[in-house]
This record gives sequence, C-alpha cells and structure tokens, in this order.
Amino acid sequence: MQDGLPNAGRLAETSIVVFNQEHKVIYASPGVLDTIRVELLQQAVRNKARTVVDNEDCPVSINYEQGEFDGQPASIVKLTKKEMDCQKWLTLLKSTLDEVPEGIIITDPQGEIIYYNEALEEMEGLKGSEVTGKHLTEVYRVTPETSEHMAVVQTGEPVKELPKMFFTAAGREVNLMASTYPVFEQGKVIGAFSICRDVTRIKDLLSRNILLQKQMQSKNRDNVYNNGTRYTFSNLIYASQTMYSIVRQAEKAAKTDCAVLVYGETGTGKEVLVQSIHNASARQFEPFVGINCAAIPDTLLESILFGTVKGAFTGAINSTGLFEQAGAGTLFLDEINSMSPQLQAKLLRVLQERTYRRLGDSKELPVNCRIFTSTNLDPLECVRKGTLREDLYYRFAVFAVFLPPLRERPADIERLISHFMHRYGSVYGQGQVELDQALKDAFLRYQWPGNVRELEHVIESCLAMLDPGEKVVSFDHLPVYVRPKFVQRKKLPVLNPGSSQNTLHKILEETERQVIENVLASNNGNITRSAQELGILRQNLQYRMRRLGIRTNAK
Repeated sequence: MQDGLPNAGRLAETSIVVFNQEHKVIYASPGVLDTIRVELLQQAVRNKARTVVDNEDCPVSINYEQGEFDGQPASIVKLTKKEMDCQKWLTLLKSTLDEVPEGIIITDPQGEIIYYNEALEEMEGLKGSEVTGKHLTEVYRVTPETSEHMAVVQTGEPVKELPKMFFTAAGREVNLMASTYPVFEQGKVIGAFSICRDVTRIKDLLSRNILLQKQMQSKNRDNVYNNGTRYTFSNLIYASQTMYSIVRQAEKAAKTDCAVLVYGETGTGKEVLVQSIHNASARQFEPFVGINCAAIPDTLLESILFGTVKGAFTGAINSTGLFEQAGAGTLFLDEINSMSPQLQAKLLRVLQERTYRRLGDSKELPVNCRIFTSTNLDPLECVRKGTLREDLYYRFAVFAVFLPPLRERPADIERLISHFMHRYGSVYGQGQVELDQALKDAFLRYQWPGNVRELEHVIESCLAMLDPGEKVVSFDHLPVYVRPKFVQRKKLPVLNPGSSQNTLHKILEETERQVIENVLASNNGNITRSAQELGILRQNLQYRMRRLGIRTNAK
C-alpha cells in the first residue's frame, strides 16, 4: 500500500486491491483494509472466489483482472459491496433464527433488546414487536446488577445453563434453561444473546413421576411393603445356572448395607433385581426411589437429587430432593454413566461425607439412604472412555452384579416364554394358549437384542392378535414390524442318495438353493432383508441368485 493514502474506514462503491504474484498486497484503495481482513482477501484470491465477507458480515463481490503495477505483473481485484445483498443476508438470518425451536434474545451493550425471536414469543407469552427497543429492566424483573446480559457484557464470560422459572401474563408457569453469551468485534463486546430451552414439560413429567412414587409409597395396597416397589426375588423368572448364581449373589447383597452396582444391557431386568435386593434387605419397609439419569438434563437432575430452597435461582421454590425422599430407604440411580462428570464429582462428595446441601442452602443434611446404581455398558469401559469417574466407580462397585444378555442364557428363554404366555393369556382372556413349535424354535434361535423386555413385548403382541377361540400362536400372529426377524424355515427336501446325480457338489448346490428360496419367500422377495438375515452382502446374494437361476419380483 502506498504511503500517504487516507483510510476512510468504509468500503467505497467500488474499491481496488492489487496483489503481486506471491499474493501480497502492494496497493489498496482507501478504507479497504479497515473493512476486510487481509488474510480473507488473500485466501479469496488464491481460490479465485467470487465473494468475500467484510467485517460486518456482509458479502462483497470480487472481479479479477491481470495487469501490471510499477512495471511488475499483478492481479487487480475489484471489490463491490452488495448493499442489497447485505439486507437480504440480514433477512435470511432473521428468518432462520425465527424458525429454530430455541428462544433467542439479543441485546446491545446497554441492555436494549434488538432482537426477540418467535420461539421466545411462544415460550414467554410476549410479542417481539412490543419488547424490541425496550431495556431489559422494562420487560423483565431484573436490575442492571442481576441481569445475565449486563453481567456478560461487563465480564466477557458466558453464563451457561441457568434455570429460570416465571409466570406468563396468562398465568402459565414456564421453566427455561438459558445460556447467555457475549458478542465480540475486534476484541470489544458489542452485545449479548441468550439461547433458551423450554423444559416446562420435562419438569412437569418429573414432578408427576415423583408424585406417583409418593402415591405408590402411601396408597399401594397390593404391595405388602408399601414402599414404591413392585418386584421381589420371586418375580425373577429363570432356569439357567448363570441366573441362579446371580440371584444367590444378589441375596447376599441384600444382607449387607453397602452400595450396589448392577450392569447389563437394556431390558435385562436391572430394576427388577435392585428392587428385589431392597425388598429382601433390612430397609424393605423404607421407601425405594428410582430415577433414570439419562432422561434428564444435568441442571434439572441436580435440583431433583438434592432439592432446592427459595431463591436458589430465578423462580426457585422450596422442594424436596430424592435423597430426602428416600429417607432411610434406597435411592436407585439408573444409567449413572449418563451423568456429567461435574455432577458425578458432587455425588462423590456426598458419598464420602454422607451429607448434602439443597441448592441455594448452606445447611448440611444427612444422607441416610442406601444407594444403588446401574450402567447399561461395562463400567470399566465407561471408566476408560471417561463417562464414569474411576473413584466413583470404586465407591459404587463394593458389590457389583452383572446381568448377562438373554442370548447368553438360552436356558431362560423357554421358561420366560411360558411365563409370559400364561400372564398375557389371562390378561387378554385367551386362557390356555400354546406356541406353535416352529415359532418356538425361531424364538429359541433369535438373539433378542432387546433382551427380556423385547421377548415380553413380542409375546404380548402375539396374544393380542389372536382371534376368539384360537389357541395356538403362530408366525401369522407376529406383529408386521418383527415378522422378518423370525423366519419359518421349511424342511429341506431329502435327496435320493441312490441317484447318480447326487454328487456332493449337487447336494450343496440344491441345499443352497432351498435355503435362499425359503428366506426370500419369508421376506416377500425382499433381497435386502433376506441378505441381512443370511448374514451376507446384498450383492453376494444377487450373485448367488443369478448363479442358481432364482428369480423374484421384489427388489
């Protein structure tokens, strides 16, 4: 750039930047380098881009010419600011932000609202046209000292996952989880924005769940323990030696008062086992309280576990946490490997000190309950991946019980089939119902990735499909969505060993043909599903079909 040229700080209608063969700037029109970063220009020229973005995020058109500058070969770049395109760019951004499901509010450094999207209108019951242009203190019950936006502008640090509770003008309770971030330009904060997630429905569901647990504890007349449980060791259905050893191990755990960790795949019956341990322990007449850590955001989970005091955060009220609800009973934390490391650290302190504090309170409360936990993955693998703290694992794994998947204990499948057939036969008024032998064989061969839960649901679906008077469940009663998983294999024809044509090659070829034809027929000719069932690639199956002369109308 030549000395003495003034910089106006704005891009003219058309400006010029000249680059040498090494893509270094040797001349620029006044103001260009104040509005567009040099490195962005250099990158655009190297890539022969047609557009570059200026410091205001508005597009600028680029046209190239080859020429000379001071007698040296040079690239002359003409820049034209697209004023109309800049307006379109802002319109596009506004339309995009109005469509996202999260609420978004943007303020300037003084706290004046300059943008308020449609999602936030729906959450808070306000109109963007009415709040835009107003100061935060005019719209919300905040002061410059308590406003997250003003704090973020002053500190330059974001405030993340802050819970808020308030009532709309229509009287509806709203619970939000808000994160507020500063906006920087050249190292200076020029505003702030918040992203808000409506967690009202989640909190309602959790409140109802807690209420139901309380009702179960106080009104469940069917349970002799009246403690919020449904299962004892008598509810465990098994025939395998593996499960026999596991139940004996669990019975020993019931006689102690140490922490218990149960791990196994989804659907193996972890909660059945932990409730059984509780009901065989000295705490059997105390409450059993369980919660799935994977289903709840961490910020909510912390308040649910420990409880809150009024004023802990915006809209917080006095609430009892699960530690307090469990009393001298048992607290079951399902899928604890889904809990964040930060909350795991707080939980570790609770286990070590045997005390906790409600959110926003300084008073220490004693922990009197026994704690059970579970993971749906190998806990040592969770430790290796960092989803479970090692020190927390050793605290919980004083007594560890592994529930193997159903596919590893086939002896239990037949016993479970009989149990569920009897149970749901009574539920659906079918009385004594039998399972077709071919379907039973298919059930015994199947891997059951959903374990006991999947087996139960499939059998219940079959019995619900029976017509009045039917007493045998067959492949025809399987739900459509699971029917391809259970293929009724036809008996292969027996070849005449006396025939001169029955060489080993011929027998293998005919057997292969029959297997492929049977699988295709059971899948209505669908090649993709048939290949998956046979455990081969789709292209491999098509090759074998061509070689054997097998045709199907489906694809």
